[in-house]
Amino acid sequence: MMSFFFSKYRVWLSLVLALLLVNQLSFLVWTQTVSPTEAMSVANDRYESGHYDEATDIYESILEAGIENSSLYYNLGNAYFKQGDLGRAILNYRRAQRFSPRDGDIIANLQIARAQTLDRLEATENSSLTNFVKVAEEWLTLNEAAVIALLLWLLICTVVLVSIVRPKLRRTGLWLVGILGLLLLVGVFSIANRLYNDYTSPSAVVLAEKVDVTSGPGATDQYLVEFELHAGAEVRQLEARAGWKRIALPGNHIQGWVPEKAIELVIKE
Repeated sequence: MMSFFFSKYRVWLSLVLALLLVNQLSFLVWTQTVSPTEAMSVANDRYESGHYDEATDIYESILEAGIENSSLYYNLGNAYFKQGDLGRAILNYRRAQRFSPRDGDIIANLQIARAQTLDRLEATENSSLTNFVKVAEEWLTLNEAAVIALLLWLLICTVVLVSIVRPKLRRTGLWLVGILGLLLLVGVFSIANRLYNDYTSPSAVVLAEKVDVTSGPGATDQYLVEFELHAGAEVRQLEARAGWKRIALPGNHIQGWVPEKAIELVIKE
């Protein structure tokens, strides 16, 4: 009797394992055959039907497959925003903006999300040159800035050659070289400044609902709590050390330490 019971049990166990194997194989086949475009369409449908968590999972899986573009990050930001996750919404809007800095929808939604954050962190720049460079960085992608700098350099070379061949145009050529050279200088400075900041103090967004910023890389019982930040606060990362990150508020005048999981870099590590 007992042998019959265990024999029957093994049969049912084999059937269950077989079903699990079939389901796993079906999932693998689906993930390998569904194109990113189709997956994006499915995610958009889930978003439109109000299943924001499911849409988020699909968008994230597309990113994990190595695909990145402004639309994907923008849609992911919208899905997180609908779920009330301001930190991840702003993070993905910022990532979308790096691909399409002049996109009106991205700019508008980023402003809406920022308006709902608890912290108001704004740096005041007194230098007109700094403000001009900042506008240029916000208006152009790094690749676009590099292409424009190359075109300006080619124009300068062309004007110099024309001035040599046509001496009568030399005076006009000198003026053009001066103007183009100034624009090229500003462009190169903007590119160098962006690369330097991205390497030494990359932008980051607070994901934790609330986090204490301490005077050192440790818990609040070891260091003083300088201030607190909330989800969506935009900061810069200055240093990483054993599960802690030193951050700076806009302007780099106020700094402190937070757990590394409390923030995430705009440019993925």
